[in-house]
Amino acid sequence: APSAFHRLFKKWLLNYGFKPISGDRVTFLYPCNNKELYQRFLKDLRKDFELSDQGTVNWYLGVSVKRDLANRRTTLLQEQYVKDVLERFSMTSAMPVSTPMEANTHLTSADCPSPHKVDKQFKREYQRIVGSLMYLLCFTRPDLAFSVNQCSRFMSNPGPLHMAAACRILRYLAGTVHYGLTY
Repeated sequence: APSAFHRLFKKWLLNYGFKPISGDRVTFLYPCNNKELYQRFLKDLRKDFELSDQGTVNWYLGVSVKRDLANRRTTLLQEQYVKDVLERFSMTSAMPVSTPMEANTHLTSADCPSPHKVDKQFKREYQRIVGSLMYLLCFTRPDLAFSVNQCSRFMSNPGPLHMAAACRILRYLAGTVHYGLTY
C-alpha cells in the first residue's frame, strides 16, 4: 500500500508541475514563493486527497521544529530527548566535555572481555546507551556519528573501555543539549 500511494502521489505532483530532486525519490520542488499559488495548490490537493491543517509545525516525531522566517532558517532539535537520555543513564550532572571522543582513541576487540565473562546486565546497559545515541544521530546530531559508530562495533561484547567511551558521549551531550540542525 505505501508504494502504491507513493506512485499515485508522485504522478499527481509531476502532473502539477513539481520537479523531483535528483537522487531523492521522495522530495519534489515547485519553484514558487507565491501565497495565492500555494492556496490554489492546497485546494487542488484537497480535491484528490484527504488533508487536515494542523497549523505551523512545532513538534514532529519527537523533534522540536523552530522556524526563523525573517532569516529563512529552520532548526531541528531534540533537547527533550537528550535530557531524557541523560536522566535515564544518571548523567544529568555529568561534567561536560568538548568532544564526543578523545583524540586518538582506538576502541578494539582486545578491550572486550572473554566470551565466558560477559556480564549480561553490563552488556544490556551498554546497548541501551548506544541505541539511544544512534536514535539521536539519525535525526539531529550528525556530530555524534563517528564516536557512536566506534562504540556500536562492540554491542555484542563491550568492555569497560567501550562503556567509558559511550559515557564520554553522554558527557558531551550534557554540554551540547541545545545543538541541532539548522537549514
